Amino acid sequence: MKNRKKEAYRWFHQGLYDLQAAEWNIEGGYYSTACFLSQQGGEKILKSLLYYTGSRRQALLTHSLLEMTREAKKSIASLASLTAEARLLDLHYIPSRYPNGLPSGYPHAFYDKETAREALAAARRIAAAVEAEYRRRDEKEILNSDVEN
Repeated sequence: MKNRKKEAYRWFHQGLYDLQAAEWNIEGGYYSTACFLSQQGGEKILKSLLYYTGSRRQALLTHSLLEMTREAKKSIASLASLTAEARLLDLHYIPSRYPNGLPSGYPHAFYDKETAREALAAARRIAAAVEAEYRRRDEKEILNSDVEN
């Protein structure tokens, strides 16, 4: 597997793993952690596609899903539909982890199950769109979880 595809594979599969961990955290009542993992999963899955398309270094260094979506839609127009999901997940990058990211209280007391489910659903929509793009390009190596790196 070429280096660009290898990086795409690594980021895509770690992102999927993060989404699975987010689901487990929702089941366990760890809603703030689930929101952060959803944000991280979406970020990694979008970065996977940016690695694949050879995006500029600056686009790969951001943690903003909205910025990554804007970059990705330059070469993949269908990703423009993910703006709402990206914006929603960006909201969880800091407040879901740090007490000083909220006006008062702390993340565990602030986040609830509905918020966590919304974040996970947004991340899954991003994952589905990226997976569809890999399928459209017949990138079986990236999608196959059994590939050795």
